[in-house]
Amino acid sequence: MPSATSPWRHGLWVAGLVALFWLACFCFPAVWAATGIGEGDRPFLDLHGLLAAADARQAGVNPYLPNNFDPYHRPHVYSSWWLELRRLGLGRSDTIWLGSVLVAAVLLMAVFMVRPVTRREGVALLLLLASPALLLAINRANNDLVVFIIISLGLLCFHRETWVWRALGVGLLAVSAVLKYSPLTTLVVLLDFRSRRSFLGGLALYGLVLALAWPSLGEGFHSALKYNPAPYWIYAYGAPVLLRDLEIQASSAWLWPAILLVAWAGMQARPALTRQEPAGPARTAEREFMCGAALLVGLFFLGSTFVYKLLFAVWLLPWLLRPGAGGSEPGWCRATWNLLLLVVWLEGTVAVEINLLAGPLSEATAHGLLKTTLVITQLATWALVACLLRFVLGYAARRARTLWVGA
Repeated sequence: MPSATSPWRHGLWVAGLVALFWLACFCFPAVWAATGIGEGDRPFLDLHGLLAAADARQAGVNPYLPNNFDPYHRPHVYSSWWLELRRLGLGRSDTIWLGSVLVAAVLLMAVFMVRPVTRREGVALLLLLASPALLLAINRANNDLVVFIIISLGLLCFHRETWVWRALGVGLLAVSAVLKYSPLTTLVVLLDFRSRRSFLGGLALYGLVLALAWPSLGEGFHSALKYNPAPYWIYAYGAPVLLRDLEIQASSAWLWPAILLVAWAGMQARPALTRQEPAGPARTAEREFMCGAALLVGLFFLGSTFVYKLLFAVWLLPWLLRPGAGGSEPGWCRATWNLLLLVVWLEGTVAVEINLLAGPLSEATAHGLLKTTLVITQLATWALVACLLRFVLGYAARRARTLWVGA
């Protein structure tokens, strides 16, 4: 049995090592070029874009159009709530200190959410946080970092059984959905309520927050449909990416393998219907795993985005790594964890190798090696999403039956 001090001891050394590693990356900008992550002279680029949008609104310019306040003229594609940063006196000049605070808060929250109790769990968290995929999130300081913190606070509220705390948790989950749309998948957390009445009350509260915020969503949503990028090639994430990497131009061809994947996951999830409800820490680990899994699955099928979304995989670790927590399915948990490691590490590692061997490798060889790597990564991503969807569908079906039919 781990001692009472184990979570803090392992958490402290993980936080210290990751902080030093992240700091070293910013001190040696060649890291960003070698990994293919970005430009070393433009840290916290996505945070800068949000602050540029706030500056544009302050200047009376429409931030939902291509924005001259941003170095890449990116329009704002999110809720107008982000534009309220100007009321706090925040602008582009605050990018560096604000980004540093945000990155530090994410690191502390990630360690607190996992609370590694063994050296193995500490190493696993270190491998995730130090991976090229999450370095991309840290380099850009995307607003997913803010969403991660808000959802994590909401999940922590669910550690308490009282209605007041759970209502606060529901409110925070709903706020995250207002800020970034895709966290609507956090609705899966409401299935954790122990009664139908509590579930419906939580659903009503969630809907009330969305209804009150509705006027702030319209312009950002239309801007996102028009301007949101559809990335592919390195560090891309989403169901359409594989076909684009294979240079298949049919825009909706990915729907067919997606339908097969969903059907397979549904059939594989059937054994979960007869599984007993976990209790105590195992129930908490399951709830947080399902939140992260549902969000990653939803983002995958929503379209093309960037692999830094795997920041939300932090919530998966306790369920995947602790004996007995993963629904007594160690094989599936092990497979899911191995696939996750492959997805977050492979592209960046090969990018570094190609850049280090730029002289010996011809351009055609380097291009072929990178393309092969991207295809392998995307196939692994599809397999990872299949495993996550299998867990989520089984959980949702079991909890829905419990709420409406009874145990």
